[in-house]
Amino acid sequence: MVSLMPAKIGEIACMRYVLISLLLLNLIYLCWNLRWPLPDPAATQSQPLLNSGLTLTSEFEARTLEATAQAEQRCSLVTGFQNEPEAADFMAAAIALGLEVAYAEGQSSQGRRYQVYLPSTPSAEIANLTLQDLVARLEEADVAADIALVSRGDGKNAITLGIFESATAAVSLRDRISPLGYSPQIERIQPQQERLKLWLKAPQSERVEELEWLDLTRERPNLSRVENLCQTIAQGTQFQ
Repeated sequence: MVSLMPAKIGEIACMRYVLISLLLLNLIYLCWNLRWPLPDPAATQSQPLLNSGLTLTSEFEARTLEATAQAEQRCSLVTGFQNEPEAADFMAAAIALGLEVAYAEGQSSQGRRYQVYLPSTPSAEIANLTLQDLVARLEEADVAADIALVSRGDGKNAITLGIFESATAAVSLRDRISPLGYSPQIERIQPQQERLKLWLKAPQSERVEELEWLDLTRERPNLSRVENLCQTIAQGTQFQ
């Protein structure tokens, strides 16, 4: 029978002690968890996706197709209206067909103006003598006037003294010239009849169809239209 050396016996005892210690620690940890269980971890809240500025391919293609359709859309410039009521009636008919219509920009009607003048004389010689005498009297009285001799047309040999936007200004000049021995007249200049123009657009298609146009002009043969790209002619904000 072989006897163990003292060092070997000490090593075996140390290993027993370690094993027993680990077993006791595990038992203590188990009992602790059974008596005081660990809380459940809080549910992780979902975070919103960050807007990285990236665009999906499908979204990009949809935007491209829409931009291309708008770039190719055509508007019709309609002209030939005789008066405002005819234009208003056309607009109502176009809206009833689902079309968009608006007055073309850049149409400004000239307001009424008033011309002060001396009536025509029998001859150009008399008109020139009258003009010279009038100029001298106006300078002496310190009265300013835009004097001109009419040399052609219906008012030939008349003398114009100025054109004013208000009747008050015209009357004022007349009253300053009358004491000088002349009898100026005042004539109201009627504004030129404005040439009405309308933009016509089909919001749901590339252009106004021929059948729609024929429907609108069946009782308005005096109307005509010219097509062009809407982007270069009329902005969407013009259509109401």
